[in-house]
Amino acid sequence: MDEILTALLPGEVVSGEKMSESLGITRTAVWKKVTALRERGFEIESVGRKGYRLIRSPDVLMAPLISAGLGTKWAGHPVICHECVDSTNRVLKQMAINGAGHGTLVLANEQTGGRGRRGRGWLTPKDTSIAMSLLLRPEIPPARVALLSLAASVAVAKGIEQVTGLPARIKWPNDIVVNGKKVCGILLEMEANEQSVSYVVAGAGINVHILEFPEEIRETATSLDLECGHPVSRVKTVQAVMRAAEETEQMLRQGTFMSVYEQYSATMGRPVSVQAVGETFTGTAERIKEDGVLVVRTASGELREVMAGDVSVRGLMGYV
Repeated sequence: MDEILTALLPGEVVSGEKMSESLGITRTAVWKKVTALRERGFEIESVGRKGYRLIRSPDVLMAPLISAGLGTKWAGHPVICHECVDSTNRVLKQMAINGAGHGTLVLANEQTGGRGRRGRGWLTPKDTSIAMSLLLRPEIPPARVALLSLAASVAVAKGIEQVTGLPARIKWPNDIVVNGKKVCGILLEMEANEQSVSYVVAGAGINVHILEFPEEIRETATSLDLECGHPVSRVKTVQAVMRAAEETEQMLRQGTFMSVYEQYSATMGRPVSVQAVGETFTGTAERIKEDGVLVVRTASGELREVMAGDVSVRGLMGYV
């Protein structure tokens, strides 16, 4: 269907014969693909004997829709969209092993086995959310990969903010929250040795059209539609996040990234409870080091360094 959709995207009348010839398929095959697009929600007009014209596109994640007007140099090149996968991270990791390049983006309209930090599951019902994974091949030592986790969170927060106008903020290390509730989780996975990083897969799950959550997370989770009060385009959100990813990479190169992360942080300067293995302590989130480590000042004045992989951080006055 992607080839037919690409031909129709300009919104002009395209003859079935022309598409048949250019794609090397029969007119009947063209008609079947047009019918499949209509069943997917695309409004396609049959114009007499002249051909077909695209009138309206639904909010579905398809490669031609994402690529049209993407405006990036590397992020989202190429785009691979699936109707349903167990995990976009798993799919992209296998692609990375097989040689996929920097900037490859995998999306799914439904994800059945998504994972968050510390092995938690992530809900991605059909056509309601964004499940996406971006492949990075950074030329950095493994010790600096934690910085990419922070960068991914900035890219997602900026993308959401640009599309919706919502005050998207980052709960350290990389949960995206709006009005104190979680709207996105981010998970980075990598393949590396002691000297170099082979690849990093940055996965993000963004709640967009979900209007009701399971009781156990209802008080802490939200969606873009709920916060905006109207439907938000998943396609435009993905495009904005990809553009923000390139902007964030540039900030990392220029050394201006940490100041931007702090602007988006919902954790900095706030009281936090740090739940580590074998102990829990409280304090104030004072700063974040360039390696991604959170520095917490306890009531006694002691500075404690907190690694994202080791602990769970909760605000003392709500989720953030």
